[in-house]
Order: sequence, then C-alpha cells, then structure tokens
Amino acid sequence: MVRLPTKAGLHDGIIRAGIQLGAELGEEGLTMRAIAARLGISVTNIYQHYENKAAIVREVRFHGVAMLNAALIEAGVDDDRAVRLQQMSQAYLGFALSNPWLYRQLFDAEELDWHAMPEDERAIALSPIETTRENFAEGVAQGSFPADLDVSQAVLLTWASLHGVASLLLGGRLGCGHPEFPVPDVDTFVGAFVSNLVAGFRP
Repeated sequence: MVRLPTKAGLHDGIIRAGIQLGAELGEEGLTMRAIAARLGISVTNIYQHYENKAAIVREVRFHGVAMLNAALIEAGVDDDRAVRLQQMSQAYLGFALSNPWLYRQLFDAEELDWHAMPEDERAIALSPIETTRENFAEGVAQGSFPADLDVSQAVLLTWASLHGVASLLLGGRLGCGHPEFPVPDVDTFVGAFVSNLVAGFRP
C-alpha cells in the first residue's frame, strides 16, 4: 500500500484513518465510530471537523488523487519523456493494484460535481492528468514524441488505457485464476502492456 502523507492535526488524521479503515474493512467498516476508535478520540471530535461520513469519503478521494499524483511524480525520473511515461504508467497500475479500495473510490465511485468544485479542489482532482500532460508536452519538445502529437488526446488515451487494465485486473476479469483470460504473471503482463502503450506514442 502506498504510504500515506505525514501531516499534523486531527483533520488530516481523520482522513488517514479513513483511508486505512477503507483499505482494511471496505466502506462499510469506515464509520465515524471506527475512525474515532482508531484515533483514540470521541465521535464528537470528528463531528467538529466533518459533518458526516460522506464528507470524509469525499475528502478521502482528494487525498487519494494527491497520493496517486505523488506516486507518478516520484516514479517519473528519466530524462527521456517516453521512458518517463513508461515509469509513470507502471506507477499508476502499481498504485491501483496496491490500493484497490482507494483506487475504486477515485474512479469507480459517483463522479464528483465538476461544476460546483472550487478551484483548489479542481486542481487536486486534475493533478495526475496535468502531470501526464506536462510530460507529453515536454516529450514533444525534446523529440521523444512526434511533433504533431495531440497532447490532450494522448493524455486521455493513456488514462483510459491504464484505467481499463486496472479495472480488469482489480475486478478479476484478468488474472492468474481466470478460466479464459489467465495472466501467468501480473507484473510481466503489466510491463508488456505499458511497453506497448508507450511504443504507440513514439515517433
């Protein structure tokens, strides 16, 4: 599981506990009472920060997106932007497979209301997209990607491809035990998929 960011204060402690409980017990186990017990505080203390469980789950999603973006940035270190895209793509799938409950909260739960979202929340929600967009743009400039590449389209194609594979693996539609679509080794399969994805964007 991806390490949660270390932040001071009860507000952030509630979110970290929510992510941990969701990962361990699922959303049914993520209750105000369970969070209070995990933190050693009263439920009243939690209500001073969050109106209800839905408000906690909503903020968990923003923290999760920030964690995903941090994983992409940490993994993408190569000077060649095509290689960096491969590193970031592997990190994306690694995040999904290591954090299945949190990943589903980010992309399989009800879509956030983009029209009512404040700008600071919108920036967080779009941060993995923006990180990928910047990498494609830099790659075009350095020649790692074709000069006529539609960067916005490339970002969406990358996300759709990665999310599709992540969903298939997490849902058991692909995997070692599937009777018709077995994957002998998930890491090898992910590596091959990512390599082919990136190859499609090279000049």
